Amino acid sequence: MISISLNKSLWIQLVNFIVLVFILNALLYKPIREAIRQRKERIKKDEEEVSHLNAEARRRLEEFEMALEEARREGMKRKEGVVDSARQEEKGLLDKAREEMEEYLNEMRARISQDIKAAEEKLKDEIKVIAVDIAQKILGRPISHE
Repeated sequence: MISISLNKSLWIQLVNFIVLVFILNALLYKPIREAIRQRKERIKKDEEEVSHLNAEARRRLEEFEMALEEARREGMKRKEGVVDSARQEEKGLLDKAREEMEEYLNEMRARISQDIKAAEEKLKDEIKVIAVDIAQKILGRPISHE
């Protein structure tokens, strides 16, 4: 059987173990635990920063989409304004052309009317002459113009 004797060497090894635990704790375990704690803090800060950046990106994306929608609406308003303006200008041009055409037609009608009156006057004079000539030929004698 094995017997354990409590002698000086046991006490020395026990003291040596305790001293070694304190030295290892001071030189190895505390720095490792501190490094792990700092790493956890860095990871936590990085996660918070990523979360903050994601929220900022979502906010900016929403702002961009709102600005894009506003730009689309503004573009549609401008397009409608340009189209309305073009329609009004077209209507104005058509009205002006219509007025000019009516004015031209009225002038032509007036000229034709004047030409007809002039032709009627000329024909009236010529009819008298022709009538006298026909009468002279039928009667065989000269007739006076009255």
